[in-house]
Amino acid sequence: MAAHLGVTYGIPFILKIGIAKIKSRAALRAENYETNYMKRRKFIALSSAGALLLPQPILHFSSFSSTEKLTFGLVADVHHGMMSDTQSRLEEFIEKAKEKDVDFIIQLGDFCHLEERSKSFLKSWNSFRGNKYHVLGNHDMDLCSKDEIMDFWGMETNYYSVVEKGIRFIVLDANFMYQDGAFIPYNKANFYVDSTLRTFIDEEQIEWFKGEMEASEQPVIVISHQSLWHYQSGVKNRLSLQKIMEQHAEKIICCFNGHNHIDFHHVQNGIHYLEVNSMSYQWLGEQYKTNRYSTELLKEYKWLAHLAPYQDPLYAFVEIDPAGVLSMSGKKSEWMSPAPAERGVPAQPFGNEYSAEISDYKIEF
Repeated sequence: MAAHLGVTYGIPFILKIGIAKIKSRAALRAENYETNYMKRRKFIALSSAGALLLPQPILHFSSFSSTEKLTFGLVADVHHGMMSDTQSRLEEFIEKAKEKDVDFIIQLGDFCHLEERSKSFLKSWNSFRGNKYHVLGNHDMDLCSKDEIMDFWGMETNYYSVVEKGIRFIVLDANFMYQDGAFIPYNKANFYVDSTLRTFIDEEQIEWFKGEMEASEQPVIVISHQSLWHYQSGVKNRLSLQKIMEQHAEKIICCFNGHNHIDFHHVQNGIHYLEVNSMSYQWLGEQYKTNRYSTELLKEYKWLAHLAPYQDPLYAFVEIDPAGVLSMSGKKSEWMSPAPAERGVPAQPFGNEYSAEISDYKIEF
């Protein structure tokens, strides 16, 4: 089995995995980094219909001096066990990652449960020989604790920082409740409570994140399962994170998240937030469920009728070249019939629209 990130729950550590470098907060703060300056940033969203130039400022990270191209694969919200074909969906992504010979792959949470049928699914993930990174999603703790699912995956810290070819990736964990002044980790579905109490990032982690941003001499990509901007489904105490990022906006390339099963780009105070669609489906709920499935299939996958699956698995590949350009290519698909509109699902408001694709993007930094 290929090496994974080493972790003690909630405690940063130092480890090298191939070209990846993970440093603890203490180690980073001990280093005397020079201040980085930029000039401007440009963002281009490339839809399947063509290119759309968005008038955003262009910033250049003056200390970015990599001579190597970095490539990685990105997948979100596979939800193994919710549908019968999630393993074959993941395997298509893994085969594409191997063909493209990417430097690493990363999943953005809601990956799989701790159960027997997930073992072969995880084996498919681990068949990729390069570096593999995990992000915790809320549903990953439906049946177990964070420690248990991380041990199952081979993930050693719930949040961490890693450098790949001159780019720093900061991975966060927003799977905490906040009640009576205490941050409570998600554990065996304890988060199915009043929604105002869930989706928080604990103060210790926020302080660690602040230290990472202050110390980083590399351009930064911030990754989380839940959104750091979304007005409905985002991290509840996201303002603390946004304030830190905006104070170091010149260092940030973009933020990636999953969770919402949407394909969307948002710019806020100079920070680019990219919502990565689910590999598998959109959740429609009880009101719009379909009876197209057999009783036998529904017995094994009890929520299947509540889903609107995509015909093909959705995933994306990202390339960062030495000139300071991030290019993302996303998979496009169509709805399995009946599509949401065919079930009577109304059009969703801006920022929550359903689609069966992941868009293409380009960011210069």
